[in-house]
Amino acid sequence: MIATPYDLEDTMEKIWILVADSANARILATTARTAMPTEVKRLEHPEGRLKESELVTDQPGRSRESRGQGHAMQEASATEHEEMLFAGEIVQTLDRARQEGKFESLILVAPPRFLGMIRQKLNGPLEKAVIQSVDKNLVAEDESTIHQNIYS
Repeated sequence: MIATPYDLEDTMEKIWILVADSANARILATTARTAMPTEVKRLEHPEGRLKESELVTDQPGRSRESRGQGHAMQEASATEHEEMLFAGEIVQTLDRARQEGKFESLILVAPPRFLGMIRQKLNGPLEKAVIQSVDKNLVAEDESTIHQNIYS
């Protein structure tokens, strides 16, 4: 029996590469570590580019202690909140694609802080699919540069 291109595609490993920062995410796909990846999806989160002062219009809430003295409540900054929302959106997109069988292995590429946020949001099966993490901001780079940074 001669294998058709379709049959070969089914036997090749499907690798997705997430390249993200707090405002943009690109998902690239490849079938082998040596093959050049191609972009399959792009996500944007414009709020991730805003400064804290542009996201916050109010002072933090205040609480009263039993003795009547008030203090500001410590909360995550608005910037951090937006980053966590986007990390969650990215992970939901990846998990849906994993469940649909669009990839078997996943490589994460993001600046260290945002990479940590993404990793916090991963569920068990998605976390098991991660074969490599690269803590660099390569979201604006071309596929060739991304490929070189991952496999060098």
